Amino acid sequence: MKADFIFKAFAAMFSLIIVLSLLSAFTESVLPGNFYTIEITGLPDPAANGTATVMVPVPVNTTGEPVIPEEVFSGAQVTGWQAEIRGTPYGKMLAFTATEGYAPDISISFEVLQTEDELRRLPLYQRPINQTAWEMKREPRLLAPVLATPDNVSVTEFIQVSGGAYTTAVFLSGFVPSPEDATPITFSFEYRGVGGTERLMRENTWLTTVNTAVMGTKSGFIPIQADYQVIAGGLAFL
Repeated sequence: MKADFIFKAFAAMFSLIIVLSLLSAFTESVLPGNFYTIEITGLPDPAANGTATVMVPVPVNTTGEPVIPEEVFSGAQVTGWQAEIRGTPYGKMLAFTATEGYAPDISISFEVLQTEDELRRLPLYQRPINQTAWEMKREPRLLAPVLATPDNVSVTEFIQVSGGAYTTAVFLSGFVPSPEDATPITFSFEYRGVGGTERLMRENTWLTTVNTAVMGTKSGFIPIQADYQVIAGGLAFL
């Protein structure tokens, strides 16, 4: 009898824990976020008495607006470089400028999570088609500029597909290696736009990666390939 009572009491406590855990899972929300990693290696030395600049794509939403605040980029600490958002003929890009006569490798990561305050920051009349702040954070996102898409579809159409390769760009200026000393510059980018989790439902993750090399003798805007993928959401515990 005593053992039976203990077993029933244990079963009741275990059931209560399960119910409380499920209730917590259904009410808990994991806010959306943006994660961007940049690795650039093999940069040649800048020109004597000159300023060298490297520009790379930035993550944007379907309307072309950056999803990481400009002040986050401008406040970045990268040894030997100054970072800022700069306007270009193709839209905004992240610019790194070296003025000390040397150009070390660039390695930096950005992580920006949505805060509770952001849910109330944008007035309803300013939101695209009256979306909530949460829905805006769930919009598809990729690295821009977008110079070309498969079959020349619009960026709005392309960003809605499950995946594919498109053409973006980097920019180089102020490097003057001699042809015999030229070596490849390697660009590696990974951007993850995470839609968040609400009531056990995980939203999509938008992933854009770049892994390419260009010769150090090149300058100006250089087209490169970016791979875009949508990782489908679903039940958070699957």
